[in-house]
Amino acid sequence: MSLLQTEGAREYAVATYTRSKTFNMAGWRFGFAVGNASITSAFNRLHIHSYSSVYGAIRDAAETALALPARDINAINLLYQQRRATLAYHLDRIGWRASAHARSFFVWLRVPDGYDSQGFTHLLLEQAQVLAAPGTGFGPAGEGYIRISLTSDEGLLNEAINRIGALELFQ
Repeated sequence: MSLLQTEGAREYAVATYTRSKTFNMAGWRFGFAVGNASITSAFNRLHIHSYSSVYGAIRDAAETALALPARDINAINLLYQQRRATLAYHLDRIGWRASAHARSFFVWLRVPDGYDSQGFTHLLLEQAQVLAAPGTGFGPAGEGYIRISLTSDEGLLNEAINRIGALELFQ
């Protein structure tokens, strides 16, 4: 339920949305705000002075994406659910207990005891040639976690987990 569905909320509230993940446009910074007109107008002024404009090809791609039928979006969601389930299976196989219940194409994993986020990502890169983002890159609450993406196909995800498993960190 959106905050804006609450009676009277449109007088004082604003909701922001991004569709970039839904449409595989991560990093393209496509989003919008709806709600109180004076607040959204202030957002617009801030955006104009801070960012100039969104590149035309991104606007065109976003417009096309917004017109996609629901079945196409559902197919993308199913693809990520399958990758998440495959990843969870392979993580369990190497002894890395993790929850696969997230609803995005990123998975957050707790680092093993004795490591911090930064050190563990360096270990993965140097010893397994697997790239992950340290949780601290997303703020102090990310310490103790890494973030991996489900944007690679299942074969590459499986290969990455096999390389990590070969390090025998979870025995």
